[in-house]
Amino acid sequence: MKKKVYAYLHTHWDREWYRDKEDFNLRLLEVMDTVLDELTSNKAPFFYLDGQVIALLDYLKYRSNKSAIIKKLIKEKRLAIGPYFVSADTYLVNYMSMLKNLDIGINISKEYGQEDFIGYLSDVFGISQSTFCALKEKNINKSLIWRGVNPKKINNCCNFLYDNIKTTWLVQGYFNDLIHNNNIEELEKYLDKISKYSTQYCLLPIGGDHLNILLNANEKIKNVNKKLKNYEIVLTSPFEYFKKTKYQNKTKEQEFLDNSNTYILSGVYSARIPQKIKNNLIQNKLTKIVEPLNFYLNDKFEKNIEEIYKTLIKNHAHDGIYGCSIDSVHRAIEARLNKCEDMLNAILKRLVGNFKTKYAIQNKTIDKIGLFNLGCSKNIKTIEIKLPYKIKNSQIIKKERCFEDELLYDINKIPVTENIKNIYTQLIEISSNDAQNFNICNILKPKKEVICSINKIENENIKLEIKNKKIQIFNKKTNQNLTLSITDIEDLGDSYNYSPSGNYKTYELTKTKVIYDGKIESCLRLYFKNLELDVLLNNKDTSLRFSAKINNKTKNHKLQLVLKLDKNINKTVAQDAFDAIERKIDFDYKMQDYMPVQRPKELKTNSYPMQNFVIANKAIILTKGLHEYEVYQNKLRICLLRSFSTISNPKNKTRSIPAGPDLKTPEGQCLQSFVAEFAISFGNKEKAFNLIDDFFKNYVAIDGEFEKNIKINTKKIPDAQFIYGINNKKIIYLPKK
Repeated sequence: MKKKVYAYLHTHWDREWYRDKEDFNLRLLEVMDTVLDELTSNKAPFFYLDGQVIALLDYLKYRSNKSAIIKKLIKEKRLAIGPYFVSADTYLVNYMSMLKNLDIGINISKEYGQEDFIGYLSDVFGISQSTFCALKEKNINKSLIWRGVNPKKINNCCNFLYDNIKTTWLVQGYFNDLIHNNNIEELEKYLDKISKYSTQYCLLPIGGDHLNILLNANEKIKNVNKKLKNYEIVLTSPFEYFKKTKYQNKTKEQEFLDNSNTYILSGVYSARIPQKIKNNLIQNKLTKIVEPLNFYLNDKFEKNIEEIYKTLIKNHAHDGIYGCSIDSVHRAIEARLNKCEDMLNAILKRLVGNFKTKYAIQNKTIDKIGLFNLGCSKNIKTIEIKLPYKIKNSQIIKKERCFEDELLYDINKIPVTENIKNIYTQLIEISSNDAQNFNICNILKPKKEVICSINKIENENIKLEIKNKKIQIFNKKTNQNLTLSITDIEDLGDSYNYSPSGNYKTYELTKTKVIYDGKIESCLRLYFKNLELDVLLNNKDTSLRFSAKINNKTKNHKLQLVLKLDKNINKTVAQDAFDAIERKIDFDYKMQDYMPVQRPKELKTNSYPMQNFVIANKAIILTKGLHEYEVYQNKLRICLLRSFSTISNPKNKTRSIPAGPDLKTPEGQCLQSFVAEFAISFGNKEKAFNLIDDFFKNYVAIDGEFEKNIKINTKKIPDAQFIYGINNKKIIYLPKK
């Protein structure tokens, strides 16, 4: 008997990649016009629109008259859309963005009549555990994946259960145009490869990147079936495949990040880092500050926040945030990021202004401060605030000339354009406070505990010391220590894959300078070639905070922070979008020893993605938008910058087959100045999660005297290890274990 193959017609739609959105959109109009013609004339039974609704919205922007027929086809289950707004990355975006991506996509899909959904992840570069957490949160029990799967780790069966989510691995991927080209002999071999890992039935996607529907598909498949020796193709939908297939094989895998079978293109973790930093900071402000504050204050900015999400998530499509598109695409991404930043700042000012109008008794106080503690920490000790006057017992760390925010609050007054004042950024130490609530805190008189000189900076918890131009960091409570350095190496790769050449060059520390030595915080600056590294420490810190001012003037290279630990690193714990993941490390593996890679492989790497922290040998490194770490022996490397000149280098020695076109990307060299922030501490996963809110300053401090007993949070706060934000009026959190 011939083995039955369930096949579905589709197109995989990168909204912007090696062409910009408007260019691709013209092609989309032609493709979707043809799709609708083929479906309505019954030349094809079904079409799957790539699991994301953004393509449909882009089409209907210019073909609004097609809305009725699209709704009819969806109702008849001949066209499927959703559940995602965009087909997004799963490692470089945070959990709230993942949930909101699904919320927007599902809501739009339901408006057009789609009710059933598949977590369709056909081309994202590896699948995180958080992907399945998000699907489960939205009650989606089916998923289709491709990259990152090692068949041995799913018992050589492409159908398996991941936490009760029915999951099918697309063995040969989503790209198959053999029938388009009438290549039946190769199709038979192609199906043999799928069949090897299939059970009763095979699943065959028919389509590819920006590819038109197979024309006259019903007739073509009849003719193909006459020529196939061992298979019979049934044109249907992937939903039918899920109905027919048994899912009994359970996987123990937490994530799919293995490149032994398919490319995962790990260089994207470090491509266009300045843009990743901006995205990371905007995500945090949106999901950890502005949206929760709007929710707790019961204010009126839900639609504004929704608009920010839609604008931001358009950047999260996997060729966008990954950094592997042409320069004009990334300029569009930058414009959207700037728009999000402006909107967030405006809303935050309005939220604070509305609160002060409602609750403030007077605008200035001498010894108290209002604090929205929006993180999980129940005792923020030091805060930063901007005011047009100096607070007693504060430490001024910056002065600038600009407007007071209050000028914008009163719509009955005209803001006076000449009324520019000195605005002081200042630090204060405060009394105890509650998480996820508004607190009236006493301003404390600080007791200086930081010692700072040109050779060291320390408090009772942690110390950085310079000896013979070597930078050492000590945990004063446990005597653990590490050495910090900055290295550079030539990179002959591309946007997808790092390809080192030559040897590492260690940056020489040329001089040091105490920038300020205050009663609350001190700052020691370390000077290197084209890089200034500020080390910041306040009285109560258990971590050293760093601000690297990078002025990149070099092409085709990789700049890394290197932490040399006390012993070889055999495992790491890295924050994922939800929770954290433990990874076993082959610490003796060195990529350079295996170059050039043999066709058709992608070289294994010891580089991994993270959200905001990684832990190795109890050393904690927190970052803001630095998403790549690398391990070799006892060295942990954090990428600060990677410069490249093309989307895909055909001569890349770490990947044998092009992953995209060889289109030049001069702006991928990141010849610019930018700031990269990170922090170093010591401890376990719980400590790392506790440090995040303080590191990102997830609070809002406001001056004034307020009514007593203001309770902004009437919800029961969960006993949480970490709070991610608010989704659909629900607190999303990581439970304590």
